Amino acid sequence: MKNSVGFQFLVIVFVCIQNLYAQNNFININNHLDKIMLHAQVLKDAVLTEMNKQGIQPGPGAPPPGNVAYASFVDEVAERLRLLEDSISGLSGIMNRCPNQPSAPSPPTNVIAESATADNVSSIVVRWDAPKPVPDNLQYKVYFAAVDESGYQPQGEVVFRICDATQTSASITDLSPRSHYQVRVGTVAGVVTESSSVPQVIETPDIIPSAPQNLRIEGTTPNTVTLRWDIPEISGVVSSYVLYYREDNGGPQMTETVDPPTLFYTVNDLSEGSRYQFDVAARSNNGEGPRSIPVEVKTIDFNPPHPLDLNCTSLNKTSVLLTWQKPLVLPGDGIIRGFNINYTDERYRDFFLFKTPTAEFTEAVISSLEPATVYYFQASSRTRKTFGGGGAVVMCQTKADAPSKPRNVQIELSRLDPPQLTIKWIPPYHTYGPLTNYTLHWGVKNGALRKEKIEPYRLRWDSDYLDDATVHEFKLFAVNAEGFGEPAIVQFTTPKRETIVPPNVTVDRVKGPNNTTMLRVKWDPPNQPVEGYRILYRKFEWVYTGRWKLKELNDPNALSTEIVVDEPNYSHIVVVRGTAKRQNPNFPMMGQMNQQMMGGGRMSQGNQQMSGSVMMNPQGGNGMMSPMMGGGMNPMANNMNQMGNMPSGMNPMNGGMSNPMNGGMSNPMNGGMGNPMNNQHGMGGGMNPMRGDMGGGMGGSISSQGGPMGGGMQMGGSNPFGGQMNMQMQGNQQPPQGNQLQQPMKMNSMSQPLSQGQIPDPPGFNQGGFQPVRP
Repeated sequence: MKNSVGFQFLVIVFVCIQNLYAQNNFININNHLDKIMLHAQVLKDAVLTEMNKQGIQPGPGAPPPGNVAYASFVDEVAERLRLLEDSISGLSGIMNRCPNQPSAPSPPTNVIAESATADNVSSIVVRWDAPKPVPDNLQYKVYFAAVDESGYQPQGEVVFRICDATQTSASITDLSPRSHYQVRVGTVAGVVTESSSVPQVIETPDIIPSAPQNLRIEGTTPNTVTLRWDIPEISGVVSSYVLYYREDNGGPQMTETVDPPTLFYTVNDLSEGSRYQFDVAARSNNGEGPRSIPVEVKTIDFNPPHPLDLNCTSLNKTSVLLTWQKPLVLPGDGIIRGFNINYTDERYRDFFLFKTPTAEFTEAVISSLEPATVYYFQASSRTRKTFGGGGAVVMCQTKADAPSKPRNVQIELSRLDPPQLTIKWIPPYHTYGPLTNYTLHWGVKNGALRKEKIEPYRLRWDSDYLDDATVHEFKLFAVNAEGFGEPAIVQFTTPKRETIVPPNVTVDRVKGPNNTTMLRVKWDPPNQPVEGYRILYRKFEWVYTGRWKLKELNDPNALSTEIVVDEPNYSHIVVVRGTAKRQNPNFPMMGQMNQQMMGGGRMSQGNQQMSGSVMMNPQGGNGMMSPMMGGGMNPMANNMNQMGNMPSGMNPMNGGMSNPMNGGMSNPMNGGMGNPMNNQHGMGGGMNPMRGDMGGGMGGSISSQGGPMGGGMQMGGSNPFGGQMNMQMQGNQQPPQGNQLQQPMKMNSMSQPLSQGQIPDPPGFNQGGFQPVRP
């Protein structure tokens, strides 16, 4: 009988082997073996190579390493091990079983186990998904066993068989609360091998406690309540207690967690003199049980004392500093939550309240006050529900302030040719005492500004004649004893005018009737018809503070005129322009701007543009120097190049003269004049520190005929008239006044750079510079 059984076993093995190695299986096996040996050899060579790199000697008889290149030894070993595992796995799949042997079904997927406890009994529900594909005769087995917290299983598993392949859940009941169980699900088809899911350990929850018993009040203060209670009748393992409370006035419900779960608790930070309702519930790891019977209690009243030693110090025109001391409060008396500051001004117009965020503050800055105003302050303490009585009242006055800015500033073009503006305004809303004056800073935008004072009762100002096609900026300040207030700022762009430049303009200084001094201005007819001429003139100043004067000739055939000058000891600047024939006049042209207007509107009349010609003629000759024209009219705007050499010894800028400059100087009205070692000088308008005080430069050219400077000079730019200008230099120039430099600048210091806004004196007339030319 035994031989018969053995024979049958050998037959079965033979058949399996015959099937196994049929159909070229030997070739597949040999290929897998070759791959395994190749990967193993490469891995071995990599190890030997790495040992050689690190100076580790291999054992005796070890072969030399092969030529293996790798970037990282660790990465190379990991890759070769992976390839070995893949090859071995493939070989194992071919040789481990007969090809026709049925395989075990796949295990179930998405196995989920959930536990619950009710009425002191626990259960576990297991759910899963069927394997895919579902084999014939599929059955499930549900295994469970009790384990301890470490996972140790003291007894064997309990198995439930489910023969219905469509049933994918099972319920395990009659388990103990707060216990650990291991659960898994297996699949089997017929009598072949079984597959199983990964075991899961799950804890059943504890029972839900019943309500705590005998909740009661142990004590109260203005801000605390102490409570006590007994354990629930059904408790299991209580993890914590939860106290619920709220005010009787319908306030929000608040909670306190008692963990670890003691049987008493003190609730802090309550409101004094308030009624509260409390109840408590117990919690386990299964959830929270019902609440106890509620109790009510009222906290003790508390009237907080006021702060001590209130003091006030004026910080500035709108703020004061208040300081105080905290009042004395004993433990258990109550909690002060903060301090209140009530205040009003001396006229009791409005009443204000300032609150500190907490009671830790002992000082406060009260801001947004009116300057030069008396205020009264009183401090009190507050709780969450009320505040106590106030302490002593203190008085404090804010510091005075400069006035606010002028209001309703309006600007209008009151004259078109040459341009002239009128500005009107009304007084500031706050003057803080009488005004001493209005001060206007004005000039070409981004240039130097002129400053003019206006009487405090005057509410309008008429400008000087301005450059055309130029943005002018005006800053109007109200001034009181404290100083300048915030300015009202307006801008205006003057219109561009047509330029008619009479050629060959000359200016001579002559004696007039009654020993007067006159400027005789001559010119040639322009190359286009005119209605007349306008002559603009003023005395020369290094820092211009005066205004242009205008003489109008309505004779289109006029070729000269005479101007009586009031200050004969000054040189004068003269500008001549032809008056174009107007077409379709439309004047006056007016515009209004508010005090914050930043974009000036350009205003023009027909095709008329603002332009003209300028002549500057010194007394007794045609010498010339660099003038500075205030109010937006700067003759030194663009470039000024010496057209001829100045005689040595007469020219203050001549390299051959003996003066403290030793052959060179920098033009005080320009960033620099050529090479200081020769007598040729160039003036760049863009570097002129005086440029901004004037606005646009003088258009056309400047010519001089002899005189103390000698040679000829030209410079370009724009001016209120445009065109040519000549300047007659007169000796005995007066030094700058007011905010001008008080000391004449030495010739040997003229080459030093000027600080921003600094305006130099004229070159020294008695140091080899400009010589006086007297009538």
